[in-house]
Amino acid sequence: TRMANRGLVVLLGAGMLIAGCSDNTPDVKDAAKNEAAAPAARIPQPLQDGVEQTTTSACKAADTLNNTITGFLDEPNDDNLETARQAWREAHSDYRQLAFLYALAGQSMPQQHNDRDPIDAHPLLPGYLDQVPGYPHSGLTYSEVPLTPDYLRKEHQSTDFYYLTLGFHPLESLLWPAGTDGIDETIQRYRLPKTTPEETVNAPERRHDLLRLIANVLDRDVKTLCNAQNTAYLVTGLAAFDNHPGRAAAALDKRLGATIGQPLTAWNQSPDGEDHNGMPVAHSPEAATDFRELAALVRHLSAKWTDVLLDGTDAVSTLNQQMQALATQLAAIDMTQAPIHTDALEAAQQALAQVRETLARISVKAPVASEEAGE
Repeated sequence: TRMANRGLVVLLGAGMLIAGCSDNTPDVKDAAKNEAAAPAARIPQPLQDGVEQTTTSACKAADTLNNTITGFLDEPNDDNLETARQAWREAHSDYRQLAFLYALAGQSMPQQHNDRDPIDAHPLLPGYLDQVPGYPHSGLTYSEVPLTPDYLRKEHQSTDFYYLTLGFHPLESLLWPAGTDGIDETIQRYRLPKTTPEETVNAPERRHDLLRLIANVLDRDVKTLCNAQNTAYLVTGLAAFDNHPGRAAAALDKRLGATIGQPLTAWNQSPDGEDHNGMPVAHSPEAATDFRELAALVRHLSAKWTDVLLDGTDAVSTLNQQMQALATQLAAIDMTQAPIHTDALEAAQQALAQVRETLARISVKAPVASEEAGE
């Protein structure tokens, strides 16, 4: 990692924040507007280390997910399916922690183009990839279109934002198929027939290809976020908060409201889990991991980022205690209940309100940065 950190310093010092790109991988956004606000000479090491650790965790988790899916497809059984599912949970959670940092810095993520996201777009239209109850031969699994990385990238959100062929949520729908009755039925879908079926389309084989391809492309796309150029881009964006704890507190308040407050409100309004269009309220409806992931995000921010971003303020200890209480309330929400228990949602909303009140006080009372005082 020493060589990687040295490369990052060189990129920050030179302002080389635009990476080369190809048609098949996410490129790097223009970060020139942040260069003047955050010269490399004063970017604190804990901030650089925090970004490096968060991006590395996301990349390693995506690689593990790809490998465990390969293992499951090579030998479909209970243990390998659960291993792949757990790898999905960890990879998606780690990715969302990285995505939060981009949002906190006010940056679009490098892979997003024209509101299309090949990594974490959601929701997915049921039946677009594979069979669902009432439509036993639906989706790409039962079609005859060629399944290649280029085709999947071309089709992803091409005609409708709900038509997903790339990212975490197509994988989620294939690892937790809607309408299946337990693990055994899911595994049966992935058992290849010993003889070639008479049907024109070999659905189990195409299901194998689809799951393997999506996992492989996702692994490559996430790893692009971890190259030195993209890491430098994120570091530079977050460095605008250095020596500005009030600004950082205001940004944290806003992002927690959007990332946690909005889903809690949506679930309170639709406790049965579907909005007025019949689409899922949940970010991950089949895996049912939304609130566990949000709890992990809050713990991550408390453990790794509040001291870095809010350095010099006397309310950090209180804030961290409140964030731990918020994480506990979020983790207690059971998405598998239908309808979801609104008292658990309200308890989390109250805990979030306490966190946001403390952040609002910090944003007002934080010491003024020296360069601001001189303006």
